[in-house]
Amino acid sequence: MRVIFCAFFTALGTTAALADEMSVRQLLAKYDAIRPDDDQLAMYRLDWETSLATAQQRARSENRPVCLVVIHARYGDITSGHC
Repeated sequence: MRVIFCAFFTALGTTAALADEMSVRQLLAKYDAIRPDDDQLAMYRLDWETSLATAQQRARSENRPVCLVVIHARYGDITSGHC
């Protein structure tokens, strides 16, 4: 009886471990399917400046345009993402 009992719980543990592995694979596959690619995340790699004067200097030296973002919120801060 003890052997049957041990064999049952060993089989149960092995089955649970395999099921967990399959769940993890399925979850990772779903994550990879919906995760944005590098092109979609390009905005988050922008080099933000906190002053317009500095941004204009950089724009002139790098021959790039300036994108001005004005926040009217009391606690808004574009550099930290709270706007």
